[in-house]
Parts: sequence; C-alpha cells; structure tokens
Amino acid sequence: MSEVSEEPSAHDVLAALEAVVSAIGGEERTGQQEMTALIAQALRDDDHAVIQAGTGTGKSVGYLVPAALHATQGDHEAVVIATATLALQRQLVERDLPRVVEALEPVLDRPATYAVLKGRNNYICLQRLHGATIDDDDSEALFDAPTSPLGRQAKALRAWAEGTETGDRDDYPDELDPRVWRAFSVGRRECVGEARCPFGEECFTAQHRAKAMEADIVVTNHALLAIDAIEGVPVLPEHDAVVVDEAHELVDRATQAVTKELSAVAAERAMSGARRLVAPETAERLQVAVDDLDDALRMMAADLSGPTRIEEFGRDMTLALTSVRDATHLAITEINKERDANDPDAQASRQRAAGALEEVHDVAGDLLGMGPQDVVWLDPGGEGGGGRSPVLRLAPLSVAGLLRTALFDQGPVVLTSATLTVGGGFDSLLASVGLDDSTVAVDVGSPFDHAKQGILYVAKDLPPPGRDGVPMEALDELAELIEAAGGRTLALFSSWRGVERAAEYLRVRFGDRPDLPLLIQQRGDAVAGLVSRFADDPHTTLLGTVSLWQGVDVPGDSCSLVVIDRIPFPRPDDPLVSARQRRVDESGGSGFAAVSVPKAGLLLAQGAGRLIRSADDRGVVAVLDSRLATARYGRALRASLPPFWYTTDRATVLGSLERLRDDLDTDR
Repeated sequence: MSEVSEEPSAHDVLAALEAVVSAIGGEERTGQQEMTALIAQALRDDDHAVIQAGTGTGKSVGYLVPAALHATQGDHEAVVIATATLALQRQLVERDLPRVVEALEPVLDRPATYAVLKGRNNYICLQRLHGATIDDDDSEALFDAPTSPLGRQAKALRAWAEGTETGDRDDYPDELDPRVWRAFSVGRRECVGEARCPFGEECFTAQHRAKAMEADIVVTNHALLAIDAIEGVPVLPEHDAVVVDEAHELVDRATQAVTKELSAVAAERAMSGARRLVAPETAERLQVAVDDLDDALRMMAADLSGPTRIEEFGRDMTLALTSVRDATHLAITEINKERDANDPDAQASRQRAAGALEEVHDVAGDLLGMGPQDVVWLDPGGEGGGGRSPVLRLAPLSVAGLLRTALFDQGPVVLTSATLTVGGGFDSLLASVGLDDSTVAVDVGSPFDHAKQGILYVAKDLPPPGRDGVPMEALDELAELIEAAGGRTLALFSSWRGVERAAEYLRVRFGDRPDLPLLIQQRGDAVAGLVSRFADDPHTTLLGTVSLWQGVDVPGDSCSLVVIDRIPFPRPDDPLVSARQRRVDESGGSGFAAVSVPKAGLLLAQGAGRLIRSADDRGVVAVLDSRLATARYGRALRASLPPFWYTTDRATVLGSLERLRDDLDTDR
C-alpha cells in the first residue's frame, strides 16, 4: 500500500482500517467502516461528530485508526482520547493501541506513538517518599503506629514505591486506604515543581508528562480533560483533536471534576500542615476559623435528612466562610514569605501547606460569591448531622456552555459510545454538551441481530416500585426467572438496599441449592474479581448495583438473563438534578422529561447492553418495573434500548429461558 498523503483521503483511511482489521484477525464490519469514515471526515473538516456504535462494532479500532493517521501526518498536534473508566483506558493502552500501531507501521511515514496521562495525585511523589519532613497529622499517624492497619499499608506502599517503574496508583496490586496514598502523593497546587525539586528528574509525573508531550495519541480520562478545558489548567499536551469515548458519561464526569467542596475535616487537614509554618497567633486564628466552620455546618445539618440545596447562607455560615477565607489568606501570605532554596524538604513542605490552604481559601470564596448559575448544597453526613462531617458542595447548574466554549470551540471533537440516544434521538445529548442539531450525529448500529438474539420482557402486571424498594411480587418473579434460566443471571439493582433485600430473599428461597449459587456484591468489592467469578460458573447469579450496570463483558453461556429491578431514575432528592429540572420547569418545559428521563434511558441502555456481547449470545433482559410498559415515558425509554423482541407475556419468557437453559446444559 502506498504511503498516505498529508491529509489522508477517505480511501486511504478505509484502506488503513482494512489493514489493521486484517492484521489483528478481525472481520469487516459496516458500522466500523462508517464510523471510521465519519471521524476521518470530521478531523479533515475541523468539525465535530457524534457516533453511537453498538456493542460488537469494534469502536476503539474505529476511532484509533483515523486518530493515528491524523496525528502522524503533516504538522498536526496530538489527538487526545478521553475515557470515563480505568478499564477502557487500560484496554486501549495495553491491548488496542499496541496492535493498531504495529498494524499501521507499513502505512504511515513513521510509527505512531502513544502515552497515558493522569492527574498528578495519581502518582507517587518521590519527595514525599524520601523527604525527611512529616507535615500533616495523617502522615504522622502512619509512622507513629507502624503496626496498625494503616501503618502496615504505608510500609507496603513504601516498599512497592521503591521498585515501581510507573509510580501509578492504579498499578498498585492491593487495596489501599485513601489516607495512606495521600501521605505519599501531592496535588497540583502542592507540588513544588520539577525545577525546584531534588527528585525532579526522576519524578513519575514529569516522566509521564514528558512522554505524553511527545506522543501522537494521548489517552486520559474525562476528569483531566474537563480540568484542562473548563478550568483552563494546562495539564494536557498541545492537541488539535479530541475523541471522547464512553461519552454518555461526559456531562456527569465533567460536572464532578469541577464540583468543589468544603468541610471542617478538609479545613482541619489543611490547617494541620500549616500550623508549624505560621505565627502562633495565625495558627490560633486558623483553628478558630475551622471550629466556627464546623459549628456552622453542624447547625445547618441538624434538621436535614439528606443532601439539601442552599440558595442563601445565614449569618453564621456567612461569617464562618468569611473567617476561613481570611484566615487562610493570612496564613498563605506568611508561608510564601519564607522560602529557603537551600533546604528542599522545607521548601516542599511549605508548598504543600500553601497549596492545601489555597484549595480551602478558593472554595470558601466561591461559596461566598455563589450566583444564579451555581448550585450549592449541604450533605449533612450522618443522620441528623452526626457521624460523618457535613460537606458543602458547589457545582455549575449546567456544563453545556462551559463545554461548548472550552472544548468544542477549540477544535474537532468526536463523541462516541454504545449508548448515546434517548428515545431514538440525539437531542438530549447534544443539548447537554452545548451542541446544536446541525452537528453530525449518526447511529452506525451493531453487527448483532438483537431482535433474534434477545427478548426484552417488561413485567407489566407487577405493582410499580415504591419507596420501600422492590415489591415482594417482583422478588417472587426474580426467583422464577433465575430458576427458568438455570442461574446465568446478572441482576442489577438501583440501590444497595435493593441488593440486600433481594439477597436475603433469594437465600431463603433457594437455600443451599448447589445448582443455583448466589454471588452478592458488597460495598467496596472490586468489580473485576466479581465478574471473573460470575463468568467461571454458568449457574451463578450475580446481584449488584451501579458499578455493574456498565463495563461488564461476559459473552457466552454464563449470562443469558439480565434482570433490572427498576427504571434507574436519578434520586428525586439529588440537589443538582432537582435544580436542573426546576430550571427547565421555570422555562415552560418538563424538567422530568428533559433531565431525569434521559439520564435513566442511558443507564437503562447500559444495563441492558450487558446481555448480548457476541454474535452467539442469546437471552432475556427482564425489567421488573411495570412503568416501562404503562407510563407515558415508557415508549421513549424502550426506544433507547437495543432493538430486542419486546413482550410483556411472562409465560412466553419463562418458556424461552427454560428451553435456552436446556440447550446450554446439553451443550456443556
């Protein structure tokens, strides 16, 4: 094949895709070809594209090929690939990119290069690892009690850090308390800078960033993309195109990235690192400010049962926030006056203390200056304000304008996912990210025949879910579905309470039946281990919540039934969702239809997408929420799902599952 020109033509791009697919032993897919051509066109025209590519399309190869061609030709900058999950990030860096780059070598003028980049606090800080100064109470506690659970974790982490080549938290093989990691890492503001750090040349963050600065393709996450774009912090290398995979998560991840929070615990932690570095009277003023903030937060939280929007602060909270802002400003000024270039440990300690105080100072100022486009709410923590410390949070009412200005106006952006449409259209997604209906938005479909491979069953005759969760009738039906399927069931619940109630019921119903083992997700469980155990025994039923609704990939006969307990509407008491709905209502629209229905539709589609993962898969998606069949919004939500054969006939579904069970057991 001849080398591609400076601006590869549609023929060049599709020829390159063909070469890659052939090299990796894949097969031609019309949807993948259409997707690749659309992305190449968007990059050539400096335009945007929104592409829904169903399971089995070969989505990552579909965008990596045009991205690699674009980034290696002419004087183009890098292409940034942003994902929502670590699992996809790893898949790209460890599997997809190496194969694509190798297959493209005969096609390109030079080999394409790639790198992964995360935020600074994802990497070990060598100065903190080797520095002599312990400058906060958390770190001090780790070393004062080396035989405690935290102390043992700190010792193990230190041993790992001495030998790691990446310094990346995600490469650490064991569970880790956040306090332990925090003792050996720094945030952006806390870093003294590579030029002034004695470990600057060895710095893990600097090494990863240097590699990313030279790479053609940079893999990162939605949060870092949002910080780089929306907050204007230049954490990513220069680039002239962005591909956002798992784009159905972009708005939520961007919102999380720019949400700010303040608690007495955070303020106390920042103060603890500064008390040794400021005058005694300043340290006392800091302590008084933290105590006043704690008192004001607990008073506000006392009568609250859950997260509550705050539209105006009372006198006590206003005074407390002002005190925090002014005391931290004074302390920062004192710390920055003293700089000892001859003592790198002391210099780093001062930078960490000042950086932590700056975070608290800025959030207090933002809270005092909240405007109509901000949503501020108080999470009361434990019941009645007791237990966990109350937390104030501030988020933008909408990120659409921010994304439009900071991301889409800067260069071509491709949004892609297996689930982007709600009710069969892209309108909700386009509006949520600040794009209009002139944007190229295409569903390239899936190579799977969902109507022949799967059934969508809605339990129309069940009572709708209530405040008490899954009704008993639904639990009875869940058990009968599991028995008909012979296990092989992934049961997805919208809350931990639902998981716990179903687990209790099924343990009693099934007893110790060896043919129907149960696997119950617990809070904090690693998803990968659960999914592996589920896949190993086809008779297992796995019960879980939100983290299992997305990314679970179990092709074959271990999953022939996906049960969804209820339509996953956002919580009605979520202050940010409520504020966004109210804004739509006040403008004459339906906030529920514009905000809650699209969010539920995308998550419902993600959950239903766990069923058909290969061309040989067959089975049933069963939704135990009659509203999907009876409510006005039910049709739009069903249109958001893969095009399964639809029924509300329980006997038909049970018979189909029994026949499938018998076929699968015979094949084994």
